[in-house]
Amino acid sequence: QEFVRNCHARVEDEVVFPMLRELVDNKDKEELIKTISRLESDHKLIDTIGDQIKIRTAQGNDIETLRKRILLYSTTVESHNSSEESLIFQFWNKSVTEKNETERSKKIIEEFGLYRYFQTTGISERLFEMVK
Repeated sequence: QEFVRNCHARVEDEVVFPMLRELVDNKDKEELIKTISRLESDHKLIDTIGDQIKIRTAQGNDIETLRKRILLYSTTVESHNSSEESLIFQFWNKSVTEKNETERSKKIIEEFGLYRYFQTTGISERLFEMVK
């Protein structure tokens, strides 16, 4: 949950989604704005469910509710990621990505911790350094 909260969602909410709102200026813009708003709400929901899981785990007395929360968390994350892939990232065009956005994203990742980021995502340090 810490990766989702402090890295993945931050990069999207602070860098990717604002940039996409600016990039798309056509008939798809209204639908894209709605989709981005839903994905931002997903981040809050995922965060809330993650906190509930943490509390239920610490309490350890309601295994059935914990199981349901974990299932809800995983299906919400899976649906969220699928929506990003199919509905959002088709509008991303690396050629218009400014160096500033890349640097802002890298800063968020560095604040999260490079080693932790590499371990969580499977991305290599070499690949990370290649992103300009």
